[in-house]
Amino acid sequence: MMKERLKQLRNIKNCIKEKIKFVLRPFGRGIAYVMKALYKKPLLLNLILSLLLATVLEFCGRQTFDVSTLEFITENTPMFLYSVFIIFFSYSIVLIVSRRIFLYIVISALWGIVGLVNFMMLSSRNTPFTYVDVTLMKSVLPVITNYYSIPEIIGMAAMIMIGLVLLVTGFLYLPTEEKKEGKDQRRKFIRNLSGVIIIAAAFIGTTQYGLKNGFITTEIHNIRLAYSDYGTPYCFSVTALKTGIDRPSNYSEEHMKKIVKNVEDASEKEVKKSNVKKKKPNIIFVQLESHFDITQVKGVKFNKDPLENFHKYMREYSSGHTMMPSYGAGTANTEFEIMTQMDLDVFGAAEYPYKTVLQEKTTESVPTDLKAEGYTAHAIHNNSAAFYDRDLVFSNLGYDTFTSKECMDIKKWTENGWAEDAILTEQINDVLDSTEDQDFIYTISVQGHGDYPTTEVLENPTIEVEGIEDEALRNKYIYYANQVDEMDDFVKQLVESLEKRDEETILVMYGDHLPSLGIEDEDLTYGNKYWTSYFIWDNIGLKKQDGNIEAYQLASTIMDRIGIHDGILTKFHQTQKGSDTYLKNLTDLQYDIFYGKNYIYDQENPYKPTDITFGCRNLEVTKIYESDDSIFIVGNNFTNYCNVLVAGNKISTTFHNEHLLEISKEDIQDGDVFEVDIISKAPRTLRRSAEYQYKKGIDEEK
Repeated sequence: MMKERLKQLRNIKNCIKEKIKFVLRPFGRGIAYVMKALYKKPLLLNLILSLLLATVLEFCGRQTFDVSTLEFITENTPMFLYSVFIIFFSYSIVLIVSRRIFLYIVISALWGIVGLVNFMMLSSRNTPFTYVDVTLMKSVLPVITNYYSIPEIIGMAAMIMIGLVLLVTGFLYLPTEEKKEGKDQRRKFIRNLSGVIIIAAAFIGTTQYGLKNGFITTEIHNIRLAYSDYGTPYCFSVTALKTGIDRPSNYSEEHMKKIVKNVEDASEKEVKKSNVKKKKPNIIFVQLESHFDITQVKGVKFNKDPLENFHKYMREYSSGHTMMPSYGAGTANTEFEIMTQMDLDVFGAAEYPYKTVLQEKTTESVPTDLKAEGYTAHAIHNNSAAFYDRDLVFSNLGYDTFTSKECMDIKKWTENGWAEDAILTEQINDVLDSTEDQDFIYTISVQGHGDYPTTEVLENPTIEVEGIEDEALRNKYIYYANQVDEMDDFVKQLVESLEKRDEETILVMYGDHLPSLGIEDEDLTYGNKYWTSYFIWDNIGLKKQDGNIEAYQLASTIMDRIGIHDGILTKFHQTQKGSDTYLKNLTDLQYDIFYGKNYIYDQENPYKPTDITFGCRNLEVTKIYESDDSIFIVGNNFTNYCNVLVAGNKISTTFHNEHLLEISKEDIQDGDVFEVDIISKAPRTLRRSAEYQYKKGIDEEK
């Protein structure tokens, strides 16, 4: 009975299969016929794929399947068609290769990855995917867990592995074009090659026409808006192709020397008539991550002021708004403008000079200007040293020391996994204690960093938020406002600690950019999402002077107020601000410094990379004791990034606290030489102790 029942079920199953095949066979044959026909007409296939991909990329870029994509296509049709042309141009190479099917898959997959990654990045940081992000990948990997959960990371890794396997399989097994000898084959190749050349010429011509008539632009100041206005394919492409500063039309030695002479003459006159007596206080910049005056968002109310101390110092000392080069992200570019006193607007679209020109070039900077006055230059950041390649770039900017999170014993972290800013008070004071003379300290905070959770993660938050109906957005605001409140406690602690020191000091505090909360100009009482608040605290009696200022003008303004006039760019801002040729000549100076012949320095760059030291505390081993299985190393200034190296080889190390490390007895033998190193995830050795010789629990410095 059971056998008959199983037989009936198999018959029903086979019958259903046959009916499905009968219904679908015409569709399958139809699709196969169409694909075969299109394959024989590659230009038509390229056009269809380009239209399809361009549309999909715009849907991904807008993170929605509503009418916004269709509105972009209909309202900005020339730009959409240009994006289609970009993809069509990328497909044109299939005309002259034998592995045509494989290349179709590769090109389609690459554009698909751009769309998918763009969608994911907009979801996590409110900033679109650019070519620069590809170059930043090494820096992002150590902190990727701050943006994505472990399952998400595993899923992405699995997708990459599957993709690579499919790619290799396709390369090995997909059919290729048959190569036939003879005149017909040569004619076909020449015809196809001519087609590629014609497409390339048409693309170049269209690009030049678009630039000339204004529907295409390379002047992109807000990459987020640009992706909406110009489309994903174009914006991603332009970030890959447009970097650096265009050569000025009148660039010459005579022109550059004239700018320098005018600056020097004007500076000399200003100094003679100025009543400002030169002072050399410690100068401390503190750049607060994603910090701005959240109380100025229209319609949002709080149970208490999350910036109580910041507002207090703004009322009592010089303050105002600083115009930042980015919105929602781009911390490194704010640093760049303030440290170099250069205008980022004239660089390439969405460019990070930390990842391009500053990888190899040294430059005049605020640190180099102040070092000419006897200052020591320090950088502090409670995040990874390798993020944005700061561990490499800060040497080219003239810093003597760099204290990153690897050199800190951080005990408090946010729910998002970022170090809390309270530790920076101790780090700043340690740096001030490390030298006898004046210090310039550039501090980069991280606590306010996004992405902000859409669910409740704080129990009994200090700051409560009203006026936001959307629950996910309200949760983001609650989380962010409470981080700002804690950062405000740090502001107070730092100022109070500096007040207790018997040292003349200027402290500048400001936000690097607005957070990724979807805030637009119309949402703010002051109407500009590129403005963040600043104040300048001092204990040398500076007169209160309020006003709004560009980020690249901030340092020169402060130095002018204490009578310091070193460096061409510092003098330039101090004497030329507001002139008719101010921005034009600033661009010319920037070009000459980074891409020209250094005419302003007599054709020889006077700035050399520093032999930068990581951290300002020595790693010390004071004692060793043993248990049955382990050896405990006692000392000072250990961090979670400390590793014990035996004869130069890293061994497994357990960090207990700043005074205690543990290693296994199996990893070290009597008489072995060891040291303690701080090693970043990059990986890079940042700092090392002296060498010690292990002798049955008694350490002896070698």
